[in-house]
Amino acid sequence: MTTVEKPKTCYLLIHSDSVEPPQVNAIRKDLEEGTIDDKIASLKKVIILLLNGEQLPQLLMTIIRFVMPSKDHTIKKLLLLYWEVVDKRNAEGKLLQEMILVCNALLQDLNHPNEYIRGSTLRFLCKLRESELLEPLLESVRSNIEHRNSYVRRNAVLAIYSIYKNFPNLIPDAHDLIFEFLQQEGDPSCKRNAFIMLFNTNQEKAVIYLSSVLDQVANFGELLQLIVVEMIRKVCRNNPVERSKYMRCIFTLLGVPSAAVQFESASTLVSLSTAPTAIKAAAQTFINLLVKE
Repeated sequence: MTTVEKPKTCYLLIHSDSVEPPQVNAIRKDLEEGTIDDKIASLKKVIILLLNGEQLPQLLMTIIRFVMPSKDHTIKKLLLLYWEVVDKRNAEGKLLQEMILVCNALLQDLNHPNEYIRGSTLRFLCKLRESELLEPLLESVRSNIEHRNSYVRRNAVLAIYSIYKNFPNLIPDAHDLIFEFLQQEGDPSCKRNAFIMLFNTNQEKAVIYLSSVLDQVANFGELLQLIVVEMIRKVCRNNPVERSKYMRCIFTLLGVPSAAVQFESASTLVSLSTAPTAIKAAAQTFINLLVKE
């Protein structure tokens, strides 16, 4: 019986004109004994070779032993790219034993005092498709939505969203967690990411939140306002009875500074209402955009 190999997930694309065969021994020596700059250069070579189809399993433990303990931020960033492209499973589809060490390193970075390292590690988790690696990291991922730095919080929301989308059993209470976070959060980018998650995974909770902040939508950031307009359009199409509830909000968004929000609001207004007042307001908005833009 033949088995179908599961396609690998990789979001990284790097062009390279090099046609030289890999000098594995020289790369290993630089990774083991070289300076920080040597290790950075060799790690970049390894990543490009992997992207070009080389396997290089013999370098995995070398990188774990001699490169992973480094505190250099450039190396940490390159390691995240390396973990993304390297094979994490054996020929039988089982997670490599070496990945336990990688998991411990990721856990340390999720609790690192540097906000950039925390945030970039959280963003990396969005690309992981190995539930065995993700499960031990969940507690730290959840705790990071309460971090003082907004960069960490917004990437923690993205990580939770990605994990829930691919492995809902790992975070069954993700909706409640993000809904509570959304009600307390003040940073626009964090609120945007949280609302996007609810919008795509639990529209009922997204509607509940939107209903509680309709009077504040005019003060939201542009990206969040665009999502709100899309949400209103979708809700009203599925449930026309709700139109009157959101019309005032759409009229308000016609006057915000963002041209994109004005355009989407006017388009939504035309699609939801045939009332002369609505058509006139939308037409005036389109005319103003044509004159200004």
